[in-house]
Amino acid sequence: MKILTFIISLFSCLAIPFFALANEETLQGKVYDAIVNPVLQAKCVSCHGQDKDKGKLRMHTKTELIKGGRGAGSAIIVKGDIDESELIFRITLPKDDEEAMPPMEDESHYNPVTSQELSVLQSWIRLGASFDMLIKDLDDVGKKAAEHVLKNLPVKKLSATALLIPKLPEVAPANKVIVEELKAKGVLVMPIAQNTNALYVNASYTGKSFDDESIKMLLPLAPQLVWLNLARTSVTDSGMELISKLFLLERLHAENTDLGDKSSIKISKLTNLKYLNMYGTKISDVSINNFQKLQKLEKVFLWQTNVTENGADSLRKSFIDPSLYSSLSDQKRSLETEKGKIANKYSSEITNLEDEVSSVSKNTSDASPINEKCPVSNKNTDKIITSNFEGRKIGFCCETCKSKFVKDGASFRSKLGKFQASTEFENALSKLTSKRLDMDNELERIGAELRNVSRQLSSLGPQINLGWTASK
Repeated sequence: MKILTFIISLFSCLAIPFFALANEETLQGKVYDAIVNPVLQAKCVSCHGQDKDKGKLRMHTKTELIKGGRGAGSAIIVKGDIDESELIFRITLPKDDEEAMPPMEDESHYNPVTSQELSVLQSWIRLGASFDMLIKDLDDVGKKAAEHVLKNLPVKKLSATALLIPKLPEVAPANKVIVEELKAKGVLVMPIAQNTNALYVNASYTGKSFDDESIKMLLPLAPQLVWLNLARTSVTDSGMELISKLFLLERLHAENTDLGDKSSIKISKLTNLKYLNMYGTKISDVSINNFQKLQKLEKVFLWQTNVTENGADSLRKSFIDPSLYSSLSDQKRSLETEKGKIANKYSSEITNLEDEVSSVSKNTSDASPINEKCPVSNKNTDKIITSNFEGRKIGFCCETCKSKFVKDGASFRSKLGKFQASTEFENALSKLTSKRLDMDNELERIGAELRNVSRQLSSLGPQINLGWTASK
């Protein structure tokens, strides 16, 4: 027992200097390298870095950071003064402020500077913002915050917008000789975007001169070829055997070619295909089973082909959970039925109220016209020539003016001075307006639900374009 106690005591004595040493080594790190730069990289550089300089400000290097941007200039960091440093000002603004940094696009992708990270930045700037300053040289508040940050280093979080930007393929450069040979043949060859070797090849400009034999020229580009346009060329079903070897292909334009159902067998081998345009070809529902194998397919054009609506529906269903599709379809039908019932329910009630408003408008308790000047001609009225409007008796100078007013009394209301409809008319109109509002509110409620369900249905599976169909 004494031996065990001795060992524990000995270990404790040894451990204290060890942990103290570990902590001392941590504090020997430079503030900028260990904390400031990781914070900037995680939360600022996506908008202010090598690839993007929002506000002409880059923060990915020490030199660029000190240089500042278009607005603040070198005041982005004012050594010794956190109040004048634009960096501190921007990151301490309320998150809903337009100038707050980092900006908030939505809650799930918001990645603000934490209170501990802010404390380190403030301490670092207050003490001179030296790139060589050690963590141990920070003030007590900054040092304590630094210990927390080092244990919880910031992680870069992509914004909602950045997540929508497709990731560019990382591939080796293409064979320049092959590229030049294709260009000499009139084929367009270019990168699909900046900063990538992935290629877009467009042979549609060459027309019928580009045939199955020409496709052989594309094979050496298989490691780079991502988008291919063969529209209006003379490629055939046989040529698709070679196309199926372009394993990176994500987009294929084959519109207005002689391709038929046999081509779909080869196309189904393009497992990365997301976009397929078969407009104006000879394919039919026979091809649907093959297209169902393209599990990454997002959009397909089948306009002016022999593919039927049933075939297109079968293609869509193969990409989605049948139970979900059925459930959403049932909801859509139910909501459409309910919408019809609501419209029918209010239709008769509103018609009755409209009749009541019309009836009240034609009756009045006025013994004589309320106006001295004709609302149409502005001449003196003839007390005998009158008409009732919104429960009031209106006088006119002649039958012609009366006829014009009866056709569209509302357009002449302003000519009646401070016109006031009868109490009976206003009450009837109020009931009609209220009933119409009730109907609109119920229809909008159902309409919002219906739009939501329809949106979910349309998002299931690939977008399939069969062209315009006649309204039913």
